[in-house]
Amino acid sequence: MIKAEVSLYPVSAEEITDLSGLSHQFLHEHGLDYDFYLGSTSLNTTITGEQEHVWTALREIFQTNQEKGRDLVMVTTLIAWG
Repeated sequence: MIKAEVSLYPVSAEEITDLSGLSHQFLHEHGLDYDFYLGSTSLNTTITGEQEHVWTALREIFQTNQEKGRDLVMVTTLIAWG
């Protein structure tokens, strides 16, 4: 298992609330434990689960925002867990 601490930062004048995280449905379907935190300058998510599922979740976070035309910085810290 791995744990990923993910922070999304808007590059332009976009609001933080415009950024897309993962849906609760997606996280439950993939058996991931998670925690969301909306900071003053970032959207933060901690995801814990099987390695393949966490990588899929990270890719989906980034691609979803790209598809919506949002410019963002995604900072991720990976931790070997369990």
